[in-house]
Amino acid sequence: MVETYLSATLAALILLLPLVIWRMERTTWAVAILTDILLVCNLMYFRTYYTAIPPDSYLLVGNLRDFTDSVWGSLKITDALFPASTVVAAALRYRRRGQASRLRRSVLLRRYTIATTVTTAALLTLTLVKGGFRAAYESMQGSYTHTCVTPMYTVFGTFYYDCIRGAETFTPEVGQRIEAWMTADRTARMVADADTLLPDTVVRQHVIIILAESLESWVLERTVEGQELTPRLNALLRDSLTIYAPHILSQAKGGRSIDAQLMINAGLLPIASGAYSLKYPHTTYPSLAEAMRAEYGVDAVRAYALTGDKPMVWNQAVIDPALGYDSLIAKGSFVNDEPVGPRYRPQIGDVSLLRQIAEKIVRGEVWDARRHMLLQCVTYSGHFPFALPERLREVRFSDRYPERMRDYMATARYTDRAIGLFVDRLRAAGVYDNTLVVITGDHEGLGEMRRAWCESTGGRGLVADRPMVPFIVLNAPRGMRVEAVGGQVDIYPTLLRLLGLRRYAWRGMGRSLTDPTRPPVAVDPYGTIYGRPDSIAAPTLQRLKEAWPVSDAIIRYDYFKRKAKKG
Repeated sequence: MVETYLSATLAALILLLPLVIWRMERTTWAVAILTDILLVCNLMYFRTYYTAIPPDSYLLVGNLRDFTDSVWGSLKITDALFPASTVVAAALRYRRRGQASRLRRSVLLRRYTIATTVTTAALLTLTLVKGGFRAAYESMQGSYTHTCVTPMYTVFGTFYYDCIRGAETFTPEVGQRIEAWMTADRTARMVADADTLLPDTVVRQHVIIILAESLESWVLERTVEGQELTPRLNALLRDSLTIYAPHILSQAKGGRSIDAQLMINAGLLPIASGAYSLKYPHTTYPSLAEAMRAEYGVDAVRAYALTGDKPMVWNQAVIDPALGYDSLIAKGSFVNDEPVGPRYRPQIGDVSLLRQIAEKIVRGEVWDARRHMLLQCVTYSGHFPFALPERLREVRFSDRYPERMRDYMATARYTDRAIGLFVDRLRAAGVYDNTLVVITGDHEGLGEMRRAWCESTGGRGLVADRPMVPFIVLNAPRGMRVEAVGGQVDIYPTLLRLLGLRRYAWRGMGRSLTDPTRPPVAVDPYGTIYGRPDSIAAPTLQRLKEAWPVSDAIIRYDYFKRKAKKG
């Protein structure tokens, strides 16, 4: 695309401004070094989030202290090309030190002005032909060949786009767009809403949700070199009261784990850029907890969010109450007696975390059997770079598998053990019988490693080429296996249906995975459709794609608060 070269040329010319106009050579070297850092940081960010760094995220560098190993792990040797180019330029400049420029200042300024003017005019012309910068930028989003537009308009263009989006205000047209989507969705789900519960089933009183960090479906029901990767989960899958959906598309975006909490708790999709918990923490969110309160009464429900992270990570201290949780039980409430992860900043391992959560349940610290309980447990051990201490590894693999892949499989086995022991403790304490236990991966865990693993000798035919997470419901009203593709946003309406929560108005942007009329497809943040789109009518596919910008608008403009004010 021509814009790719014009944008890069214009950015380079602007960065040379101090040197050409004022002969500020030292300042130019400082700008070059800072630009190297900016570009490398954005590449590292892209390898996890598939987008450039949003403007508000630059202020959150302090949050990286707990994930230093993940940061270093996302570096590649090719990233050195950026600082290397600066070093080469410095060496060439050093060789020519003392040599006067052959060009007079006036000639240099004239050439610089002409080059900048021509480049700017060409880029503006191409942009205006496409309807302006915003229209041109958005026309490339969701394209199969341009999932990230940043290479076309540079990091600075993406930064500008995010800023103009952030400055937008609510208009009647935005409200009409949201209402139009809602009306079409209500019409589509009329049949499903007529049957809220699975036939001939009973409702469990409590629900515990386990968000397993980076857990993907392909490790389940797999044996590698004679070693079962997830023996405890596999045994639970064979239970007659287990619901298992192995093909749940990871739809988390810039918020990663906190995006999963949004989809599961609120039935909304992630925002277009950044993390909703940081940009819109005070928006009015619907939630599973509020659905339970609408069904049983405010005093009859207690909801706790439990995590080994600090309350500040992803702004959980603010967003969890917004999602209806009464209390956040965070890092300071647990003893890190089984450290996992970075050697210099270890986090609590999954086995220890879930064991201590079980103890808090048994002691009644986060459990009241007289009420309806909602617990959300967020694990950590599966976090990239999958640094599991040798003493905690139960499985080991040969060198035919990539090193990171061996680490990932060993970590999956460790998380499997943690969940198995947790379920055993619930059963022994008599808590399990009346509790729905939900287990799912918070998001895909491989990122750009997926292709290399799929093409490796050991990974070929083992590693999934699609970013799917498992959705498992233990002690469900009725067991079943759902093979159709679904999305993480479908989990919220599934839980409403399994828990028999009829009175709450908001049914989510997805459809229950147990609903036989649900379209067997899911759409990722970039508009790619997974599943069987050929079996779906075009208007339905369009509505699924439009759900993303509609959800962004619902969160951005606090739609539910506006609606409540209208009465």
